[in-house]
Amino acid sequence: MARTKDYQSAFDIIGPVMMGPSSSHTAGAVKIGQAARAVLGDTPEKIVVNYYESFAETHKGHGTDLAIIGGLLGFSTFDARIKTSTKIAKSEGIDFEFIETSGSSLGEHPNCAVIEIDHGDRHVELNGISIGGGAFKVKSIHVNQMCILMTHTPPILVIDGECKIAEVNHLINDLIEHEVDINEEIKTMSKGHCLLALHLNKPIKSELLSAIKEKYAFLNFSYIE
Repeated sequence: MARTKDYQSAFDIIGPVMMGPSSSHTAGAVKIGQAARAVLGDTPEKIVVNYYESFAETHKGHGTDLAIIGGLLGFSTFDARIKTSTKIAKSEGIDFEFIETSGSSLGEHPNCAVIEIDHGDRHVELNGISIGGGAFKVKSIHVNQMCILMTHTPPILVIDGECKIAEVNHLINDLIEHEVDINEEIKTMSKGHCLLALHLNKPIKSELLSAIKEKYAFLNFSYIE
């Protein structure tokens, strides 16, 4: 049965150590940026952030812009560089844009950001919502022309690349044999390419993840924590 809990401990409700002012508009936004960066697998060369509802109305005053760019640059929630993240991005030649979108949130939540990022020929779009206390959910992931819909908190293991369904099934069986606790599988396949998200009940061990990446080196692995 799929896990439905949004919070795993009291610390998720209290919120993380972070640069202020708001756990939902700052810390959660950093983590949405970190998640998008993880799926891209590199520092973005181009960034477009689409805001909805509350994020669209308050992103400048609450530091959401700085938070998301900080996350996309790989900064943690308590990294002091978040305060100057947009300046750092400009100095590194990264093109970024913030769009205040009218109408209902695509994430069905007022704190919603759809991040579009590019590096080389890899294009990623991630729809994330900040649900409070620094926690967030991923609502959808696009990688190039492929898309999966979901509504999950981390940890999430994302895999994409050119492969056959038999190879995907073998990978999943490998993970299960190594006692990876998979809550739910969300996948799509098209023209010999796969995009797969595995929602985990508990974090995967770094040593195991490294071994799996090495065994399936023809695939891209992204781990959203």
